[in-house]
Amino acid sequence: MSIRKLFSRRFLASAVTVPLVAGSLVFVTPGVAEAVTCGQSWSNKDPGWGTGTHSAESPYTVPLHSGMYGDCRVTSRVSTGIKLWYHCYRRNSYGNTWTHVRIDGTDWKGWVWDEYLNDGGSYYPC
Repeated sequence: MSIRKLFSRRFLASAVTVPLVAGSLVFVTPGVAEAVTCGQSWSNKDPGWGTGTHSAESPYTVPLHSGMYGDCRVTSRVSTGIKLWYHCYRRNSYGNTWTHVRIDGTDWKGWVWDEYLNDGGSYYPC
């Protein structure tokens, strides 16, 4: 077999293999992060209450969000130990549960990640 034919076959094999491998990488790479939706509905089903214990940002405050995702706007921060009246909970697309609460003695409401609540949040689904 001549060198020219051998080179041509190797070149053709490489020319076919490279696009196949490159094309498969598109399917292997992770997708774009999903869009976060804030402002989910809720209903007042839970007669219970709890308190915030801590947050990732501060050991002394717990953030209330406009929706059940960490990327949703923080509407206020509550000092740990303040009574939070539970309404209900929802599970977001990441599998995390969030409880909709009202700060005792106010009309301020929002979503709190259940990891930040002393008893794990509401047991009543929205």
